[in-house]
Amino acid sequence: MKLKVLGFLGIALIVLASYKNEKKLELNEVKFYDGSYDELLRESRKQKKPIILEFWATWCIPCRKLENETFANPDFAAYINKNFLVYKVNIDTFDGMEIADRYNIDAYPTLVQLDIKNKYVNRYKGVFPAYYLKKELEKNKSRTGKDFITSDAVNN
Repeated sequence: MKLKVLGFLGIALIVLASYKNEKKLELNEVKFYDGSYDELLRESRKQKKPIILEFWATWCIPCRKLENETFANPDFAAYINKNFLVYKVNIDTFDGMEIADRYNIDAYPTLVQLDIKNKYVNRYKGVFPAYYLKKELEKNKSRTGKDFITSDAVNN
């Protein structure tokens, strides 16, 4: 009987420790939205949270640097998770290419900031230190966006 009780307590402690570690990880890393792009737009309006689109590619070395340095910064991650919905756009996929074309993305990584009505606010090309990017996002967080018009639409 003692062995069963000790086994149960051991399992309970492991589950509890796993839960705490998962929460800790969640606070220290940027949490990326897991649904589709269209679901992201609906969720943003529902939660009244602006969006950060991260345009990246598997072959992009600066993209990895952004991921491993800027997005791994605990203060930056906590700020982003609290104030934005963040969506990774892999430009090596057909959906990703379509979204990149929509915002006329020509360099990687590029972050595009949208307001709570899914309107274009700003873009950030390249890798930035966490403190700088946080300051820029804070500065533009409450800005009202505008419809984004690609250069192709202007030329037609």
